[in-house]
Amino acid sequence: MPPPFFEIDELLRLVIDELVETSRRSAVSFALTCRSFEEPALSSLWKKQTSFVYLLMVMRGFTYLRNKPSYAIAVSFRDFPVCRIYQFPQEIGRNHSMAEWARFRRYASWMRGLDISLYGTPSTDTLSRISCNASRGPLFPELEWLKWDVHAADTVFPFFDLFLSPRLQRVTLYAEPQLSNIPQDQVAALTRIISVLTTSLEDLFVECGQEKEGPLEYAMSSFVCRCGPLLRGFGTCIPLSEAAIHHLMQLPNLSHWGTSQGPPRDFSTHIFPPLAKLRLYQVEALPWLHLLASHGKGNLPKGSASATSHTNIGGTLKFLDCPENTIIDSTFSSSIVKFRSLVTLHVRSFYCSDEVGCAFRITDDGVKDLVTALPHLEDLLLGKPCGMNTCNTTVASLVSISTHCLDLKNLETHFNTRRIVGDMQRLLDGGAEHDGAKCKLRGFSVAMTPLEVGEEDIQTIAMGLNAIFPDLMDLDGYSSSWCRVRLKMVDLQGYC
Repeated sequence: MPPPFFEIDELLRLVIDELVETSRRSAVSFALTCRSFEEPALSSLWKKQTSFVYLLMVMRGFTYLRNKPSYAIAVSFRDFPVCRIYQFPQEIGRNHSMAEWARFRRYASWMRGLDISLYGTPSTDTLSRISCNASRGPLFPELEWLKWDVHAADTVFPFFDLFLSPRLQRVTLYAEPQLSNIPQDQVAALTRIISVLTTSLEDLFVECGQEKEGPLEYAMSSFVCRCGPLLRGFGTCIPLSEAAIHHLMQLPNLSHWGTSQGPPRDFSTHIFPPLAKLRLYQVEALPWLHLLASHGKGNLPKGSASATSHTNIGGTLKFLDCPENTIIDSTFSSSIVKFRSLVTLHVRSFYCSDEVGCAFRITDDGVKDLVTALPHLEDLLLGKPCGMNTCNTTVASLVSISTHCLDLKNLETHFNTRRIVGDMQRLLDGGAEHDGAKCKLRGFSVAMTPLEVGEEDIQTIAMGLNAIFPDLMDLDGYSSSWCRVRLKMVDLQGYC
């Protein structure tokens, strides 16, 4: 008999959920102590499972395909942890009992999320057998989110109704590598999938691209135009119609948006939803920054209800992700400084070269203006450090970042090392003017920045970095000079 405490179902499930979070092995052991613990423990464990592979593994007699197509082996659920070299289940057996199928459906009914990768997609034959043995309705009635590699779309689409849970809220359709083009047969399947998605979704992200206009773009635009105020997150690399863009900008709860296209030519509104996250997938989308930064407070229609007011996006936007090839100049920074609540600013890795020059075109004063306006930054990634050493920023920009962004945890930025020894020495000689609060940064990328100094200068550079970033523990750098600086910094911990 279990203690009276565990006869209260809510308390029992709280205990089991906590065990699952901390140690799944302990949760299994706990479940085995009493039959009445079995179902709540299993349901909590399966809520956390996200792979179709694990679900198939409850069936005996299925086959795994190894990296080499000619080599296959049968493994059991118990043995799986030591069989990671096997990629995906090829098929399950044909002669399973009613009890086995009942257990299969039981476990599926508990799952809340599902990630169908290219190497985790069952074969058409397996899906057909599952469909024939599934009860009426969706196989995953509690499914809340679905993440799916579209390269498997043509295989899965005929059985897509298995995944259409009435509780489905978030869907992500992606391709690897991201933004890659996809074959036409998969485009057709993906188009049909989008056309049957419910418009009561809260989040939809389609992270794959296609060069030519076609039915996929039409299906995506049609979906957007049918969406109502429930939509909170939407992102796609697929171009949308002007009507779809106008409709998106009128959704009162849209907080996370990703796009690869710029504003429509006749776009005149200056009233936008209260965005908290913005991802710009292509440089063509960068004009949105100026448009969003310049708008004021306004009202958004809320269906048939009265309009709802919202604050300026400068007060709501916390995450901004900009594409590769973004030029960081005064035009860029003049828009960014308007988003004063930013916590994360990412400009994806950009390697400077002789052909394009250095993408980092602001000065130390420009960096100071940028970070002074954004005191809440925790992640500041401004592209790879300059491998050409032609940018105009020096260690003074690092001082500005450290003294104005006290919550900073991650940093990647350009700075010039041609005068680094003299700059660091002047910094150290400055004394009191450089005292005061500094950020808690522990790791800093210098991987692409050349450093050509003598052994006698290593200590000056290490001491200067310790003065700028007192908690700095590691430098991400490849050259022998930076490695020596890193070693010297370890010796100097506690100097400043």
